[in-house]
Amino acid sequence: MSTATRRRPLPALAFLLALSVLTAIVWWRVLHRPEPAQTAEPQTVAPTASCTPGGAKAVRLPTPASVSVVVLNGAGRDLLATKVTSQLKGRGFKTGTPGTTTALNGVGEIRYGAAGRAGATLLSYHLPGAKLTPSNRSDARVNLVLGAGFRALASADTASKAVAGASKPC
Repeated sequence: MSTATRRRPLPALAFLLALSVLTAIVWWRVLHRPEPAQTAEPQTVAPTASCTPGGAKAVRLPTPASVSVVVLNGAGRDLLATKVTSQLKGRGFKTGTPGTTTALNGVGEIRYGAAGRAGATLLSYHLPGAKLTPSNRSDARVNLVLGAGFRALASADTASKAVAGASKPC
């Protein structure tokens, strides 16, 4: 073979090596990327009441008109507490002046004292996923702290059905 017709293998081998390295990098990034954040809407399933053995009713709940609720915004979104306060007022709850508090992760917290336990339980049917948190409060007022995971109250129909189910005999 003459030198003019002979091909040099070095450029082709360098190209294949570069292509292999690039392929390895791409696959490594695909296999080691972080999981995407949960963007799906949380399910709006109201808590279900459980019957106690020997009990005639699962839960004795007050009417919304007898529950005093103060909504606090721990999500950091503008006017969120005001919006939720007006929604709860529309559902018959007595509402106080909305406010803000320190940032809270999760859907929210329902804070109550011993006298407000039944009212907090009723409110939990309207805010699925919220954590019931007892406090040293002496009155029956309930604080609803909305967290960063809060999207919306349960529909009025869903909450009504859950409350009705909680009042049925075992």
